[in-house]
Amino acid sequence: MAINAWHFLSPSPFLSPSALLMLPLDKDDDGHGCRFFGIKDKTTLTFRNFPEIFSHSRCVGSSHGWLVLLDKDSEPYLLDPLRGSRILRLPPIETFPPVLQVLRSHGDSKYSLATFRLGRPRSTTLLPLLPLRDYIMSKAVLSANPNDDTKGKSCWVVVIAGGESKLAFCSCKDFGGVGVWMELAGNGGPYSDVTFYEGMLFALCDSGFCDIGFVEVWDFNRDHPMKIMEIKSSFPRKSAEVARALENVCFTNTYIVESAGEILLLVRFIAYFVNKHGDPVEEDYLPIEEDTHPLVYPYKTLHFHIYMLDKNNEEWVGLDSIGDRAVFVGGSHSRSVLARDFPDFEANSVYFTNDNRDPEECDDLCGGYDTGVYSLQSGKVKKICELSSDKIEPPPFWVFPSDYHSK
Repeated sequence: MAINAWHFLSPSPFLSPSALLMLPLDKDDDGHGCRFFGIKDKTTLTFRNFPEIFSHSRCVGSSHGWLVLLDKDSEPYLLDPLRGSRILRLPPIETFPPVLQVLRSHGDSKYSLATFRLGRPRSTTLLPLLPLRDYIMSKAVLSANPNDDTKGKSCWVVVIAGGESKLAFCSCKDFGGVGVWMELAGNGGPYSDVTFYEGMLFALCDSGFCDIGFVEVWDFNRDHPMKIMEIKSSFPRKSAEVARALENVCFTNTYIVESAGEILLLVRFIAYFVNKHGDPVEEDYLPIEEDTHPLVYPYKTLHFHIYMLDKNNEEWVGLDSIGDRAVFVGGSHSRSVLARDFPDFEANSVYFTNDNRDPEECDDLCGGYDTGVYSLQSGKVKKICELSSDKIEPPPFWVFPSDYHSK
């Protein structure tokens, strides 16, 4: 079913300027849609009338109030869920750089197959289109709101693509399913996060804490993006030492965020396994077969380290505080806001959602629940809301309404 643009929702009465937590529908809910949890008033608004094409969709990004979704055939779309203005078709999956070939069935689409590059070394694999969604895109961000009368005319979509974690992009001229995806030829990746600031793309390379990583800066304020800066910087020593000390019980995710004109690096420490008290444990601690869930959970965020980029010296400077800012990270476009403008946010804190989406490490009982807020002042993590299950699928995303502008 081809969709270029479709008006299907009335304007939402729930246009809070604050961040909303997007959750899946309850199991008993009919229809296709999601729930939005408001942090300020702790209320939930449910949308059940998403088009059927998104009944088995996977969200790979939330940026400028828009969702980036892959349908059951792994075709990508943009959806504005709150104001319900449009659905935009992105270039077809056949043009996506890691995809080498798509063999489509004229009958049931479940028999359609795709050949794509899975990772390094350049191995290929053949998968049906539905499970392809779990591998083809890990994160997507927009340079601007497509609804914006000025900036929307030059909107770009950038994604971290495939098992190789390279970058691909398309422009608003490619919307409607008529254009093509292009590879952004940087250092080759892998990339762990990307963010836009004033038309500039900051791409964080993730070569591991033993190697030298760096930040690439691309200028998208032109007809074709051009790399204008490459900032070489070592992984911060403090985080590298902690990661080595905890390597048997913990792994790290990294994020790049613009905050008050500065570029921040966030290092998230996540335990592989935690006991019922939330303490990290080694795999040998796992319960024996007759023990029952939830004595051990598969993973949990422990804490964050935050750094500011010193562009002149090409190094990350450690921060003990981010002052009156609140930062949002996860599968969504990483964001920073001024907490005093939004009393419902805690200053000097990191709000995070679950983004551990490795399909090879899925758990039938747990997943998607690792969502909360970390206080840099207390060094503690607390819940944002009570989730109804230890298995939240799809995992939560941050959504900022389309008319919200960071300050």
